Amino acid sequence: MDATLKNGKKEGFITLLIKSLLAIGLGLAFLLNPHGMITTFSYLIGIVFIVYGFLELIKGIKARKVIRFGNMIIEDGLMNIIIGSILVFWPDLGPNLVMILLGSWFVLGGIIQLVIANKFKDKITGRNIRGLLTVVLGAIIIFNPSDSVRLISMFIGGVCLIVGLYLLVIIFRIGKS
Repeated sequence: MDATLKNGKKEGFITLLIKSLLAIGLGLAFLLNPHGMITTFSYLIGIVFIVYGFLELIKGIKARKVIRFGNMIIEDGLMNIIIGSILVFWPDLGPNLVMILLGSWFVLGGIIQLVIANKFKDKITGRNIRGLLTVVLGAIIIFNPSDSVRLISMFIGGVCLIVGLYLLVIIFRIGKS
């Protein structure tokens, strides 16, 4: 718990109240306007993919002489950079296309995991399971993009509402003590 809340200072309550209201507002926005929020968050998702892609690219370049599948890490990084760039520079392509791109990213990433696990026999069953689950999830998203937009938005909105309401409960409990 925040030290300012333990001391009962007003700033802690205000900070917690603002966090609570922001979480509730974000949750309601996702629940009431799933397509608009996915379009808005495509910018953020794209930036995350680009940053992750560059990190994977650097990791792959450093590791390609040390581990046998370093080139596949480089390819994964480049794929993330390309998909992230599409999401950042063309976010108005629509929420369904965003879901199809996300699903494609999952499918390709899962295939890369399966290839690494089976080609190099690293005996990591978790990598096979993770790769298979990622491919299946990606396929579900690709073949049901509209439902995926609603489902992801409802999930994000629900989590945000729960967090916001939980923070309000904490505020009331602290206020009573």
